[in-house]
Amino acid sequence: MKITGVGSLPHTDPVEAARFVIETTDVPHLPQLPRRHRQEGMLVQWGDGLCGLGAAGADPIGLAVGVPPGPREEAFVGATTAMEVFAAAGVDVVKTQMTGPITLGLTALAAGRRIDGLWTCVVDGLARRAAAHVTSIAERLPGAEIHLVVDEPSLIAFAPGRPEGPISVADAGSVLTEFFAALDVPAGLHCCGDTDWGMVARLRPASISLDVHALDDGFREHAAELAEAIGDGTRLVWGLVPSRPGPVDRSVVERRYGTAMARLVMEGAATTALIDDAWASPSCGLAAVSAKAAATVMSRLREIVGGLRAR
Repeated sequence: MKITGVGSLPHTDPVEAARFVIETTDVPHLPQLPRRHRQEGMLVQWGDGLCGLGAAGADPIGLAVGVPPGPREEAFVGATTAMEVFAAAGVDVVKTQMTGPITLGLTALAAGRRIDGLWTCVVDGLARRAAAHVTSIAERLPGAEIHLVVDEPSLIAFAPGRPEGPISVADAGSVLTEFFAALDVPAGLHCCGDTDWGMVARLRPASISLDVHALDDGFREHAAELAEAIGDGTRLVWGLVPSRPGPVDRSVVERRYGTAMARLVMEGAATTALIDDAWASPSCGLAAVSAKAAATVMSRLREIVGGLRAR
């Protein structure tokens, strides 16, 4: 089980952030550094200038309708600096992440954007930006294996028992299907909460990243579909350690992981796919904690993975 990160880090020095990634992961990821500059926040980084959204306003979510786009020079400094550090270190596999269409679309609606034509606009705009981003990585890290992950925290809106919002789970699945088909590379999906995992599994993403501490009815009701996707080659990325400071009860982590793994095995998933071929990460990004706390989270993750490997 290899260790990777989710995306955001608390560092303000991009070189320091890149070195932190190399030191703490087996599959290095390009960091987003929202504390370094607001342009690196996931919504602004990927949504500024798309579908009538601009970052020049002072809206708390970072984007507003009807305001001009902000400058883009700082949006990917964390990523481009990391690529320079990774190239010097001989990194041959890299993970990167982008804001997904459902999360950006729901943000646009919350900011006051009309729904007419929104989903087509978001899918097309994000797909173009994803293609440019992947091309940039391929140019700076020639020959490296690139793993793109679509970050969709807003999929928690489709967990069982949630009231229906501006888009149904069926329509959300259609938007994501269209988006994944528009990407130039196979992509994974990350959601750090419970959701309709059947909808996610039917996408057959390259990977599914989930938080073992947040699995609930959405996981239990759709474990069979997840197991089928894993059997078809979808990699599972276990979010094992909470992305927060404070003590972590190793026995609780192992129990939650063991319960989820047992359910998937019962539904037909191979244990090799859930252990040897799987990856592990924090449950979510680490930008909300201090750099010291981020180091503690990654250290705990390695200890827990080491214990799982030894079992």
